[in-house]
Amino acid sequence: MGEVTSPMQGNAPSFPPSVLDAWNEAALRLEDYLRAHRVRDRERLLRLNLELLDEAHRRQTTQPERTPLDVTMELAADRIEAWFSLLADDTVPPDSQLAARARGAWFASGLHRAWPTAFLDPAPPAALVAAVRSASMQAGPALEFSSLIRAEVDYGAMEDIAEGTWQQFSWAHVLRAFLIWVVIFFAAYGAYLQFFRQP
Repeated sequence: MGEVTSPMQGNAPSFPPSVLDAWNEAALRLEDYLRAHRVRDRERLLRLNLELLDEAHRRQTTQPERTPLDVTMELAADRIEAWFSLLADDTVPPDSQLAARARGAWFASGLHRAWPTAFLDPAPPAALVAAVRSASMQAGPALEFSSLIRAEVDYGAMEDIAEGTWQQFSWAHVLRAFLIWVVIFFAAYGAYLQFFRQP
């Protein structure tokens, strides 16, 4: 397939439908990823999308075994993490913890609303940098694991009464009561026949 140039350039060659579909999918996923970082300015969103796709295409030509989506999303994730790390501290190499702290400030402090066009700016506004570095991030409590052992329910005095009653329970008492009621039944039935069924 001859020399491949970036699909973002004006004189890009025609691509096979499968390749074009792959780059379209990468473009859509990239746009969703940028939107997830609160990039709402349409011009900024389009510019970032084109820039990242252009660089992703250059990388993919040197790594043809990788899909456009894989190369594009890896590039975007690396670029965004490096940018957030730069916001947190530009005196040290990019670090995932610094990036996480700056990302938290970007979302939690509403910095994306105050600087809607600053996302991934290689020279971010000084006020944005100051806002990120002054943001206070407090960690939540550490997780504590405990066994889920069922706790016994205390029923108080009712439990003692029920237990005492059950311990005193005897089938002999039940049988004796049953025989007494049988005798009473037949005695009452005999009295009924004697007094009310006479012809």
